[in-house]
Amino acid sequence: MTHPQYIDTPEHLSALCNSLKNVPWLAIDTEFQREKTYRSILALIQIATPDTVAIIDPIACDINPLLDILYDKNILKIFHAARQDQEIFYDLRGEPLAPVFDTQIAAPILGYPEQAGYARLVNDVLGVQLTKAHSRTDWLRRPLSEEQITYAADDVIYLAKLYPLLANQLKEKNRLDWLTPAFTDLCKPSLYANPPELAWKRIRAAKRLKGASLSILQKTAEWRETLAQQKNIPRGWLIKDDLLIELAKLKPTTVDSLSNIRGIPDKFTEKFGLAIIDIIAAALENKPAPKDIQKKPNKVSEKEEALADLLMAQVRLKAADANVNPSSITSRKELLQLIQGQRDLELLSDWRNEMIGQDLMATLNGLHTFQVVSGELNIST
Repeated sequence: MTHPQYIDTPEHLSALCNSLKNVPWLAIDTEFQREKTYRSILALIQIATPDTVAIIDPIACDINPLLDILYDKNILKIFHAARQDQEIFYDLRGEPLAPVFDTQIAAPILGYPEQAGYARLVNDVLGVQLTKAHSRTDWLRRPLSEEQITYAADDVIYLAKLYPLLANQLKEKNRLDWLTPAFTDLCKPSLYANPPELAWKRIRAAKRLKGASLSILQKTAEWRETLAQQKNIPRGWLIKDDLLIELAKLKPTTVDSLSNIRGIPDKFTEKFGLAIIDIIAAALENKPAPKDIQKKPNKVSEKEEALADLLMAQVRLKAADANVNPSSITSRKELLQLIQGQRDLELLSDWRNEMIGQDLMATLNGLHTFQVVSGELNIST
């Protein structure tokens, strides 16, 4: 793999794009900042193939020719923890990149830790220890030092080495298809859209509200989200979640009553007071949008807890035998749902059902015998 190229001119970008047109896959990462904006500000795009390593400066040159390459559906894009990067591309062109392969999602299927960070996975698979010296770098500041460029390049250099190894192991074990649903989900635009009318659902305390209070929260959260998107500022800069909850509970009908709510800044009242009072008045005239219906979890008995322990032991044995991280198969919560009669579970679908789901059902139906022999748990039919 060659020395990293720093791309900051149209001519160099054009040459890079020409070299990438027919590659089957490329490793990709981004650097960005979001502290003072609603949307992330793209600071760098890093790309690597077996033959090329490039650091592209989107501040210095128009990256649309590169985006045309990245959006080519004949090129597989390799990420580690793709979601934040995909959100950036969604903001740039209204859709995420596709198709993708995410090493963080793939690794547990091969027995590596769940949700492993990039440095941890590189160390576990390649035996390389990466530095964290520039993890807090201001990537928007120019010029970047050689050390910063090297640090950014490492994020794709080793990703391009990880992918072939993980992909080959997955092929050998016939597990590539196991990952298709998760990778497909990462390419859905709906995952990255933030419709203002649904903004209230991200506020934790919303579930405790109902009636007029819920209606007010829904409409004020929609107003805040819309304005934050228009001004490209963090939503919390306009008004915090806890104050939206207070507005919903207290239902102020005048600017004076609004200004008397503890924590509401005078500047907010002066600038937005009339608009907020109008929004509250309109919300009081309408029923709230329905909440998502969430079934209240059943109380778990001691016997069910014990049975979950037994099923988890069975899962761990199967996972060890197949060299899969147990958390990729199921969770204790899902096992308790299975015990209590739920059947519309991931555990009973796709590869999980084939690997262990039916065996767990057999255990619940009394078809398995458990014995400890020479210090090991044996399961027989």
